[in-house]
Amino acid sequence: MAGGARTIDVLNPSSGEVISRVPLGGVAEVEQAVAAARRAFPAWAATPIKERVQVFYRYKALLERHLTELGALVTEEHGKVKSEAEAEILKAIELTEFACSLPQMAVGEVMEVSRGVECRLERHPLGVVASINPFNFPSMVPHWSFPNAVALGNTF
Repeated sequence: MAGGARTIDVLNPSSGEVISRVPLGGVAEVEQAVAAARRAFPAWAATPIKERVQVFYRYKALLERHLTELGALVTEEHGKVKSEAEAEILKAIELTEFACSLPQMAVGEVMEVSRGVECRLERHPLGVVASINPFNFPSMVPHWSFPNAVALGNTF
């Protein structure tokens, strides 16, 4: 973020207390993020699938190790009760685990579509992808998209 960027208060919805301040991004910051993702894409897409998956196994382990802390953040920033907040993190863990299996399921295939005629299906990373998520599930909804996209060789 550029120095002097505008900020917004993050409020605890239960108490109204300001718990943090975050910078507001604009067009320039989005363009910087997309440019960085574009620069990272060729190397990441060329990274062997087994190595990409290992990144997500490590990420999953971090989510598991910090489940209680992450749930507390969701509770503080969103107002969800502890059980709901932790359930959301557990779902994020489950979705990340699923992403670890995607590259093996997304291999190409050759199909005989007619006698002597084969059709070859290949899958390749697309490039930079993004997701705009609603506020109501701040951890689970982003995990519907970013682990899958990145495990399959895209940048986010």
